[in-house]
Amino acid sequence: MENCHIFLHIGRCSQVFLVLCWVVLFLCVCGCIEQQEVSPSHSLVVACTIPPQEEFIRAVAGDYPVSVLVMVPPGASPHTFEPTPSQIAGLESADLYIALGSGIEFENRWMERITRIYPDMPIINASHTIEFHRVAHTHEHEGEEADQESDHFDPHVWLSLQNAARIVNTTAEAMADARPEMRDTFYSNRDKYLENLADIDQEIRESFKELKSRTILVFHPAFGYFCRDYNLTQMAVEENGREPSAKQLADLITQAKSMGITIVFAEPEESTKQAETLARELNGTMVLISPLAGDYLENMRQIAERISGVS
Repeated sequence: MENCHIFLHIGRCSQVFLVLCWVVLFLCVCGCIEQQEVSPSHSLVVACTIPPQEEFIRAVAGDYPVSVLVMVPPGASPHTFEPTPSQIAGLESADLYIALGSGIEFENRWMERITRIYPDMPIINASHTIEFHRVAHTHEHEGEEADQESDHFDPHVWLSLQNAARIVNTTAEAMADARPEMRDTFYSNRDKYLENLADIDQEIRESFKELKSRTILVFHPAFGYFCRDYNLTQMAVEENGREPSAKQLADLITQAKSMGITIVFAEPEESTKQAETLARELNGTMVLISPLAGDYLENMRQIAERISGVS
């Protein structure tokens, strides 16, 4: 009989324990629901075109949860890259798309289609405050009329720290519009990053003061804005996506030799075979510099170091 009382007591305790567990669980759930209502913490999903933009977006976001969809992945070229169907489908989750807006080929081919597929997704032109640099062709190509207008605008706007500051400012404004409650934080983060841009800009100016030659030979003409900012001259092998003829290449080699140029700068995102051949013709060296590295600030510093280190 005593054993029965013990089991009944244990049974009542178990019931009480279960009831208490349900009460605690209910209160926790209610607390979570209430917390979501008073302090929303939904992450922001931002799409962009190239890897350097991801650093800009994350710098503005700071500790705020942000997901970044980069359409042209690391190692690919925005001049030739075609997105996969899954990448296009992934844009369905994006709150906004921050486009370069500089005439880069990927956007020329795809932004209109993306707009048709996602008409409600805001698309921001990050270059709307940038003055584009007009590039005149120096090679004459067969089949072109002598008076044909062959100038074009350089789409590589981000390879200027001054332009990057404008892109970051536009990025911060767009993200603040998407999350108004975070406006002050986003703008504060933007200002800190702008200070970093200014510091590196000053570092580069100081490092270029003693350059022996202010002309750089590049295979792909991606560094026009960089050269403009630091009073350099970009001598390009390729023009508007076209390689030079044998005669044009021979003339270029003669000109480079007469100027004492022995370094050919090439990009790891593109084939380097012809750049290596050109470097051998100059009895020189090929040096890789990437215009698309995701670690933007450090990459700009490294580009400057490689230019100043061989001049």
